[in-house]
Amino acid sequence: MYDRDDSAPALLSFLIGGIVGASLTCLLAPQSGTELRRRIRDGVDTGARKGRAAARRLAEASTQGAGKVPEPGLPTDMGRGGRG
Repeated sequence: MYDRDDSAPALLSFLIGGIVGASLTCLLAPQSGTELRRRIRDGVDTGARKGRAAARRLAEASTQGAGKVPEPGLPTDMGRGGRG
């Protein structure tokens, strides 16, 4: 019936709702301000560390995998002893 792809606004709404919900949970949880700030800082540090590790793995994979992709139009056995 519809030709448009409306998944992007739905996904954005879902993410915003999750962020708002998590923020409200943190603010309304029965804990001290010091404890809340420590938990937020630990979460941000963990997320940053995971992000840096993922970026490092992606960079390594892209440099290692760059030489393994055959050129378009060449037989796939080139470079493995084949004559093509």
